[in-house]
Amino acid sequence: MLARLKSPKIWVAIFTLICVLYFVFAIDRARLLIQEGNPVLTLFAVAVVIVPGLGLYLIFREIRFGFAMQKMGRELAQSGLLPTDDLPKEESGRSVLAAADARFESIAESHDPSDWVKCYLLALAYDESRDRKAARASMREAARLFRSTPPVK
Repeated sequence: MLARLKSPKIWVAIFTLICVLYFVFAIDRARLLIQEGNPVLTLFAVAVVIVPGLGLYLIFREIRFGFAMQKMGRELAQSGLLPTDDLPKEESGRSVLAAADARFESIAESHDPSDWVKCYLLALAYDESRDRKAARASMREAARLFRSTPPVK
């Protein structure tokens, strides 16, 4: 039982459920505030619903992003297109930055912004080079392209 609770997916599910329950509670509180008929309380009620609603939207957006990343990764693994993890490692387990940057340069040269596979591989290279912001942007672009293209053969 304890081993199962260490899974990040379980914690995401628990956190999402808590947020959904909070959102339902917020809607109920907002309904009560709106029934008062006071314009200030009505405005406050709208804010009470918008904030957790925005939070839920962001949570579901990230969950959708995670599922898309998993699906793309599985498809690339099945087709043999995933790069091997053969870069030299530091004691911490991270890739040596110089080697990661060299791999990034070779991948960036062949990058095609209209190909989800190339965007995915570029995102992995950005991540190895420790540029998380660019990695996420490239992975989001890969996910967008992936949803609009047929599977890799």
